[in-house]
Amino acid sequence: MTELEIADPLAMKDLAAFTSLAHKLDPDGAMRLHVSSTVLVVTIAPLYPHGIGDSTPLVLAMRMLRLNGPEMDGLDEVVPLANLKDRFARAENATRLPVPPNSVLVSWTGIAPPKGQWTAHDRIAGDVLRSAAEAGVAEISDGAPEGAGSHAVKALRSRVWSKPMTATGGTELPGGLGFAASALRFVPEAETASAAENEEYDVFASSGWLRISTPGGHLLTRAR
Repeated sequence: MTELEIADPLAMKDLAAFTSLAHKLDPDGAMRLHVSSTVLVVTIAPLYPHGIGDSTPLVLAMRMLRLNGPEMDGLDEVVPLANLKDRFARAENATRLPVPPNSVLVSWTGIAPPKGQWTAHDRIAGDVLRSAAEAGVAEISDGAPEGAGSHAVKALRSRVWSKPMTATGGTELPGGLGFAASALRFVPEAETASAAENEEYDVFASSGWLRISTPGGHLLTRAR
């Protein structure tokens, strides 16, 4: 059985919480586990287009953890969130994570963001991220009454999360980044945000991609 030895028990608990939040967003979703030397990079896609004609923005959420050693260097697996969540629930060791054996194929894993050469591009306020999430959730709730078909709901979600939110320097990013930041707790809630008036996060750019770096991890999307 393939196992990942996380260097810090607190990081293991944090990854378990992240997996649970991701599973809540998409019970049928998946997580990519990629190891480079002693660093484990975990990636999920809270939003992504399903087929041709779907205008849903691609939103990737990424976190990095330190492993105890480089033994698993090169590992690159995509596993169901449900199975991974089950592994956490049954883990007998506070730092050892068994990797589910059933890999899956999902379209977003074939779209790889750049690994380097990211440059500072802009900054975005935490309130902008939270406001985009709150407004989007409300619009979807109001616009998708009980009994609405799945196709109509998907189309509505696509329109809502494609709406732009504006960073401090004028860069437009899809509101879906705000949704992911809030739902995955990458940014604090408004009432707990310290110095909310000055709370801003860096926006980086590289080869047609944009990345927001937050205390909880990185959010990536294709540049418009």
